[in-house]
Amino acid sequence: MKLGRRPTSALLAALACLNILLRYPPTGHEVDVDSFFIHALSGAILSDGYAEWTISPLSYFGWYPLSYPSAGPFFLVSTSLLTGMTIEAAILIVTIALGPAGILGAFLMAREVTRTDAAALSAAMIYGLAPRFLAITLWTASTRNLFTILLPVVIWAMLRAYRTRSRAALLVLALSVVVLAATHRLVVLIVVVAIAFLAAIIVYLFLRLLRIRFPTIALHNSVRRASPHIALLTVVASVLVMLFATNVLDEYSRGEIASGSEPYIQLANMSISILRSVGLALPLSLVGLVIMTRQRNKTIVEPFLAITLVGLVPTFFLRQYTGFYILPFLALFGGLGCAGLIQSARRRPRVAAAVAVSLVVSVAAFSGYVLSIEIQRLPILTDETYTTGVYVNSLGAPGTMISNHGLTGIRIAAVSGVKVLPVGGAGTTFQNPELLAYGFYSADEVHARLVQVPITSLTVESDSIWIASGIQAELDWVLIMESPYGNIPSGLELRYTPSYYLELNSLPGVFLAYNNYYCSNLARSVYESAYRIYDNGYESIWWLYSPGITPYAPVFTNRCA
Repeated sequence: MKLGRRPTSALLAALACLNILLRYPPTGHEVDVDSFFIHALSGAILSDGYAEWTISPLSYFGWYPLSYPSAGPFFLVSTSLLTGMTIEAAILIVTIALGPAGILGAFLMAREVTRTDAAALSAAMIYGLAPRFLAITLWTASTRNLFTILLPVVIWAMLRAYRTRSRAALLVLALSVVVLAATHRLVVLIVVVAIAFLAAIIVYLFLRLLRIRFPTIALHNSVRRASPHIALLTVVASVLVMLFATNVLDEYSRGEIASGSEPYIQLANMSISILRSVGLALPLSLVGLVIMTRQRNKTIVEPFLAITLVGLVPTFFLRQYTGFYILPFLALFGGLGCAGLIQSARRRPRVAAAVAVSLVVSVAAFSGYVLSIEIQRLPILTDETYTTGVYVNSLGAPGTMISNHGLTGIRIAAVSGVKVLPVGGAGTTFQNPELLAYGFYSADEVHARLVQVPITSLTVESDSIWIASGIQAELDWVLIMESPYGNIPSGLELRYTPSYYLELNSLPGVFLAYNNYYCSNLARSVYESAYRIYDNGYESIWWLYSPGITPYAPVFTNRCA
């Protein structure tokens, strides 16, 4: 169905506006957990003038110990410098722009797959209104949003380079893959896509050879009628084999509705998990799969999409990331499904228009409903915590702030720009680029501690082929929290220079690590020996280098009586 350039442009603009409306900031500050970690790294670049953790060319891609893919922080810092805005404001501007950019990228990708305007627009709609896409492009600095935007461009460049054989397309493909690698470590899944692309070329050439060498068989009416059914059954059977021949379903034994090891429960949980990420793209993609197998004059696109879908099934054990990298392919199938449903009523224009409107309303309503649930679950930055960060920033505090709650610590560090322990925010990771960004370790120390990881121990989730032996920041933090004020081990005192103690008032005398609570001797001792310089009812701060005036006597919880 050809709509023309102006109607197509108008519909894309309408989709972009709808996307922005659905992503209107739900709070007065940035949201999500990863956002504050990236915010803190961006602040370190802005403060120092360069990224302290890029001690090797591999560090920029997160493939070196104590590093992280750095395209996101550099992009935010560049935006901040160009606009004169704060990092938090730059995050808002960037994420607002990413919504329309993702829709245009999805449309570009879809037009390389199909020349039908309705199918391309439908794919762009499904992609731009998918719940996971909407959620990850809220006011958040998570690098997964850039990955989600760039992946359709990589797919488009791959198909374009094969179809046109132009150097410009190859250059775009190379650049987009490099930028994608600098955005998120999920780029490793591009290997699966590349293998699927090579396999699709082989299948396509084999089928062409079959038609040339055996035309009486390959072009026989009965064979041509049976081919779509055979192709559909092959894809479905391959998906089922991949699911049950691997341990993928074990990851879905626990879900929102049911839990258990029975296959039907696991399949239901997996379907709900994907539906929660991609929205109605999942059921529409099933329709699109049927339509795709029935298309005539197939090119390399059809086997590529089918083989990629099958090849990505074993990676579904990456449950929290599945919705990001599977979305472009389900959007393409879903776009074909929408176009097929509209095309089925082509002889009755009013019915076709009603089907199109119903699809848009259904996709937007379902995604908006799921997004509202996701927003309620997102940890938000309260005004009290933001005020604490502004106060700490006004201190120009030297040394390091020790927090009994990692997420609160990294939030205040992001707002104030101070050094904080534990690093990694809610993850309290033992090796993190913040260790270099805050100057806790030097580049020479990291180089000297490199130990190669055995090849047999590498998995798709491995960050690097090396680790920095002996760097255990999480254990250092625990030792500091368990040490009374004035008796912190000298080595830790020298390395981290703890100067302030930050405590959530709801967790007096304890610290939280990986959802477990532990008693803190540091907290108990500062109540009697240090001076409390700040208390807003939610967080309190003690200055560790000043004697206390009035002992602080909190009401301890039963976690640490």
